[in-house]
Amino acid sequence: MRQTSFTKLLQGRLRLNCLNGALIILTSLKLTCNVNANPFRVAFFTPRPIKAINCVNHGNDVNRDGGFLAARKRESNITRDIILQNDNKRITRAHETRQFSKFSLTALQEKKSSDESSSTAMNSSSINAKLYLPVALLVSLSLTTLAALNNFLPGPPIDATAPPPFFATLPYGVAYSGSFDPYFPSLILRDASSTIFSVAAATAFVKLCTYPVTIGVLQPRDSRKIVHTLSAPLFILVWPLFSNAFGARFFAAIVPILFALRLFIAGTGGNTSDGGNDGSESELARAISRSGDAREALQGPFFYTLVLFLSTFFCWTDSPIGIVSIATMAVGDGLADLIGRRFGSNNKWPFNKSKSMAGSAAFAIGSLFGSLGLLSWLIGWGVMDPFGLSLLGLMGRLAVIAVICAAIELVPIVDDNWSVPISAALLASVFLN
Repeated sequence: MRQTSFTKLLQGRLRLNCLNGALIILTSLKLTCNVNANPFRVAFFTPRPIKAINCVNHGNDVNRDGGFLAARKRESNITRDIILQNDNKRITRAHETRQFSKFSLTALQEKKSSDESSSTAMNSSSINAKLYLPVALLVSLSLTTLAALNNFLPGPPIDATAPPPFFATLPYGVAYSGSFDPYFPSLILRDASSTIFSVAAATAFVKLCTYPVTIGVLQPRDSRKIVHTLSAPLFILVWPLFSNAFGARFFAAIVPILFALRLFIAGTGGNTSDGGNDGSESELARAISRSGDAREALQGPFFYTLVLFLSTFFCWTDSPIGIVSIATMAVGDGLADLIGRRFGSNNKWPFNKSKSMAGSAAFAIGSLFGSLGLLSWLIGWGVMDPFGLSLLGLMGRLAVIAVICAAIELVPIVDDNWSVPISAALLASVFLN
């Protein structure tokens, strides 16, 4: 009995010691792992030395936790500052974006209004450009008609073969003979109608030659030479539509004046259609120029219309000088370029590599038969007096004029746009007077 009690007491003390050892081990592990627990829970079951140690460790944990909290506070302050800076940046960026949006909207509105105003100006200028030809025709035709109705322009000549001796040598000497019938209203109506028809036909012909250039079917240099070769002869072909009144030349001269004005506007309007001209004028300028530069319309083509005006106004059907000059300038020079570029690459002249023998031959042949055909046309319609020459005699003289003008066209130091028609006029006044 006494042994059993002793055994139980010994077992109880062993259990207590084991429990205290386990608690000491757990407490050591807890402090080592920095577990944030209340150390007094352990001190309640541990002996007094362990409780002191736990109190010291708890003080260290408190100091360490205070530094950690201060660091966390500093980090929080830094984070808050960064967030505030980012918010300020976003606010500033949003403000700038809003300002830029307002500026872009204002710029777009200004550009839109500018485009609308420029479009309106272009449309108005395009409308004005499209109206100038009919307006110029109406004004010039009205002034000429008023001059004819008020007897400022002579009617048909009564005796065209007897001008004063001095003026008999001039192609327009009949103007000074002083014997004319009145310019009757029927003749005025005929000449005005012929003028309108000539302008309409010339406009359609030029459009027919320039439109293929815009669609890429025809090269500008080919279109230019087609217009150069055919426009003046086609205009002479309609001369029989005018009356035999002396004042008819004033009506007929309106046609080259209008096209000279058109070339001037096309040449001064720039290289593109936004230079103040409508599309047709820019199309004309590009089609009649060698390089596509609209300013070339003020050179050869403009001088071409000037020669046509002078021949129409001063020579008309009274003298063959204007006919020969026009045929040599238009048909001869035009065919020389068309034929020379296709068949003259292997037969260049040694003193002028830009000209060919094939082109010179085409020039001479074209001038000869162009002059002969136009003179025969006017004589056949009775609007020009026949020559006192046989057909072979007339052809021989025209051939001499054509060959000499072909040689002058080869001279590189002069511009053939004015040297050829002037030379032809001088030679015709000698051989066909």
